[in-house]
Amino acid sequence: MQKKPLSANSLLDKMHRGAVYACIGVTLWGTYMIGMRYYHYYTVIRPEKQQAELKLLDEGAHDKAKELKY
Repeated sequence: MQKKPLSANSLLDKMHRGAVYACIGVTLWGTYMIGMRYYHYYTVIRPEKQQAELKLLDEGAHDKAKELKY
């Protein structure tokens, strides 16, 4: 049994389907990466900033801030 040669239209349809799947994959991967950045910010970076700010307030750095203004 011989294979039929692919018509140009069929070949373009398969290439288009591959490109669409690639775009969907890149979109899903990008959404995952953005979600991980937000998760990392809210679970690690933001609490550290809040702790550092509380530490500065406890040391009395808020009084020095008035002197640093121009």
